[in-house]
Amino acid sequence: MSLLPFTEPPPSDTPLEPAPVHPTPRVDLRRGTMWMIFSLVFFTGNSLLIKHMATDRHIDPWLIVSFRFGVGLFFTAAIFLPAGTLSVRRSFMSWLLASRGVMGAFATAAYYFSIGPLGAGKSTLIGNTWCVWSAIMATVVLKEHLSFSKLLGILIAVGGLMLLMDLSPAALAVNGKWEAVSLGGAVVAAAVVVVVRQLTKTETSPTIFASQCIYGLLLCVPMALCQAIHLTALDIGLLCLAGLCAAVGQLSMTEGFRFLTIAAGGAFQLTLPLVIALGGVLLFNETFSLPQMLGAGLILLGSFQTIAGGRWGKGNK
Repeated sequence: MSLLPFTEPPPSDTPLEPAPVHPTPRVDLRRGTMWMIFSLVFFTGNSLLIKHMATDRHIDPWLIVSFRFGVGLFFTAAIFLPAGTLSVRRSFMSWLLASRGVMGAFATAAYYFSIGPLGAGKSTLIGNTWCVWSAIMATVVLKEHLSFSKLLGILIAVGGLMLLMDLSPAALAVNGKWEAVSLGGAVVAAAVVVVVRQLTKTETSPTIFASQCIYGLLLCVPMALCQAIHLTALDIGLLCLAGLCAAVGQLSMTEGFRFLTIAAGGAFQLTLPLVIALGGVLLFNETFSLPQMLGAGLILLGSFQTIAGGRWGKGNK
């Protein structure tokens, strides 16, 4: 089904996000850096907690994802419902919001499921390729221009991905299944980005984010109910803490982008896989071969090149 054109108007009682007051981005490097550092800390904590719960405490991933969406929805509602910028019922009235919610839920679940068997670092690096796939999809679906700079970034990242995944038959027999799950999640996440670009024309950001949480809960909770009876008080505390880290990380990242250019903000977020990989090595004895380390570096370089799209050298004006 084509995503273009999408002209469904929002109902009259649903407020839209106000138009920006400033004609140019409000760049404040100090404030933007502070928020991005908060984002990196909490996103890293979330991923490492997921690894611990999946590997050491053997908590079912469906439970982890369910708590993630539940805490996210609670935070979004608590912050944005009083302001009138969140409309829950819109999630059930727009097929585009529904598709964003369902695809976002599957992408998140794929990442959470793959962290245990692959490790936090490798899973995050593979998932980080969403920006490469979204650039390709945007060219096809949204007719965005694919510059030579972006194309070069895509090729670099894909080459790094091949090194990181180790496509030898022996390696594929061990991790091939979960690498495919992680990569599939990255591709679905890219499709989510394309949908979100369309939704920003008619929907508020809280409503778009809440749709993922709502449909995520509808999809994951039935899978998780049979496992919930095995949870201890410590398990529940860790699940809530991981969900809290994800929610705070998301809100901090959003706030950081208010004060940074796309290239600068993207550069901060692209350090996340590196920080998570380092945490996995230090805390869970995760290992990377020399080709895999080279592949990880190429993924980060190619992803940044794709996000910046040649604007970095021009100041991203």
